[in-house]
Amino acid sequence: MDFTTNDGIRLHYYDTNEAKPVIVAIPGIGGSSQMWLEVMELFKDDFRFIILDPRNQGRSQRTYKGQRISRHAKDLAELFQKLDLHDVIAIGNSMGAATLWSYLSLYGSSRLRAIVDLDQPPKMIHDQTWQYGFKELSWNNYPQYLKIDFGNAFYTHIDDQMFTKAKQEAKEYPYCAEDNYLCLIDHAEQDWRDVLMDMTMPMLVLAGKNSPFFDYHFAFAMQKLNSRIKIQVIKNCGHLIQAEQPLAMYQAIINFLKDVTQWTKS
Repeated sequence: MDFTTNDGIRLHYYDTNEAKPVIVAIPGIGGSSQMWLEVMELFKDDFRFIILDPRNQGRSQRTYKGQRISRHAKDLAELFQKLDLHDVIAIGNSMGAATLWSYLSLYGSSRLRAIVDLDQPPKMIHDQTWQYGFKELSWNNYPQYLKIDFGNAFYTHIDDQMFTKAKQEAKEYPYCAEDNYLCLIDHAEQDWRDVLMDMTMPMLVLAGKNSPFFDYHFAFAMQKLNSRIKIQVIKNCGHLIQAEQPLAMYQAIINFLKDVTQWTKS
């Protein structure tokens, strides 16, 4: 399914379209919605599951417009409004999590029930205040460092059928990192710690223990920012938790949501 944003860009989304509690998932930069298919199957009996292809990714339109996290947050806000979504459990992998934090900062939490962050710290650049950024990225090598080929995002085997579907989609709808480079730059320079410190809603952080991009200890540092942040390290897993360990991700989120229900009732 597609919708058109207020700046005229066509965005694609997948929707199981059932009258159930809502999950909205957002892939990371360059990521494929096809990598969420196993997770969607796990959740679909109890949840309406929606996956948004960010602009310039998946089956969404390629454009020079809006290569910034704030525009991605606006796109999400327009999807929420179009589908009249409320009480949303929002899941973001990598830059998808940053999109959720930007949305929270700009639009508040009235449409959200909880946030789930898949392997994304609130700050990408290493400095004296934050030691858990992206690989070796620092202010000394930013932004040129972001042009390096960082290799595979995953650590363990991904389901063959799902991987094949992702490859097929990539051929039909190729992603061009060079054309979306400004978005990566904008993503990399953000610092969302202030948003997380003031957050009044629950959030779960799942960190891949073997992530090639981030030291999983970032999750423990995030937990210190706000008592509403819960964390779990997923073993035998890289950066693409939704594809590498879908069952572990599903179980962690279900357990978290049980705690959320108890927390909101108390």
